[in-house]
Amino acid sequence: MKIKSKVKIVVSIILIVSFNSSISFSAGKIYGTSKTASKEYFKYEKCLLKQTLENVKDGEKDGYKCIYKRQMKGKEVTIFQPSGVCLKSFKCKRENQ
Repeated sequence: MKIKSKVKIVVSIILIVSFNSSISFSAGKIYGTSKTASKEYFKYEKCLLKQTLENVKDGEKDGYKCIYKRQMKGKEVTIFQPSGVCLKSFKCKRENQ
């Protein structure tokens, strides 16, 4: 008789623990402002090098212009730099359309 009562107690403890553990897996709540929920995420696209030009200012050479064409529709991206070596491509922020 003692063995059956011990088995009943053990089974009842296992059932109680298993039912209470499912409560702890509920969804979380955010109190106040969230750092990630209010953050804006930007989409990027690939910009490919179209051409490299010399930048002439007041009749003197003042570095180079690297002109990039966007993968999607939009304005060209121009980057000014001192050397004539331009990246072949880079990720640029997508324009709102």
